[in-house]
Amino acid sequence: MTSLITRSRLWCAALFATPFALSTISLSTTAQAAQEKALPWYQVSLVVFKHRNSPMGNETWPAPETLELSFPPGILELEPASEAAKSNPTEEKVAFRSTQPLDEEFRQALRSIKLSSNYEIMTTASWNQPALDGNQAIPILIQAGNEYAGYYELEGSITLVVSRYLHLKTDLWLSEYIQKVEMVAPWWETSSTVTGGGDLDSPSYQEVDFSSNAYNETITRYESVRTVVLNESRRMRSGELHYLDNPMFGVLVKVVPYSPETMDSALPDSPLKDASPISLR
Repeated sequence: MTSLITRSRLWCAALFATPFALSTISLSTTAQAAQEKALPWYQVSLVVFKHRNSPMGNETWPAPETLELSFPPGILELEPASEAAKSNPTEEKVAFRSTQPLDEEFRQALRSIKLSSNYEIMTTASWNQPALDGNQAIPILIQAGNEYAGYYELEGSITLVVSRYLHLKTDLWLSEYIQKVEMVAPWWETSSTVTGGGDLDSPSYQEVDFSSNAYNETITRYESVRTVVLNESRRMRSGELHYLDNPMFGVLVKVVPYSPETMDSALPDSPLKDASPISLR
């Protein structure tokens, strides 16, 4: 794995609220543009992994509450892989649908990461798409790892932008959470416990010991104690492994040309999603 990372470093040197109708129109426009301009297609394959034995040293990170994290507008969740693609990835013709990586070098690199005790794989993804420029590029939703009340250990987006050169934009954040249990008073603590007209001598009046555990309620919530961001735009070469990382986690990605047999099924079934900013817990 060391040689893989070294080679990669050398090669690299240098929610949601959009109406379905608008989303469908956006996708239709993208597919139509791809057909009319005969845009080239690419397969994007990547793996995101944590460093298990990362020496933190004197590394300092911004406090989670100071970070302004958000999903970009038009973010898209990859469609699940079709049965046909599972058995024969070369038959996959739909853009932005999960598929198996075709590139053997990437698959070997993925196997090396899986076998290494230094890395923990967070997620892998592979999909086919037409070459889209900065105005049309579609961010891909990334959510992986443990889930904490709707938030994920790893979140963010990956975007391939193709203009004069290939560019990969990674906007990912990895968070560590702690569990907090808060004691709250039951709803009836603020209500009257007096019945029968408020006569305290009435037999219907009954005192309640709210300090008793039987009458206390708890709320469990999660709080981010550290969030590390990997926000980078990297110029890439088609057909080369590229490695992006920080002391906490990294991304290994390869983009290769892809030739779909037909453009008839270029649209994914799921709509684009316009994701609003999120706040850290």
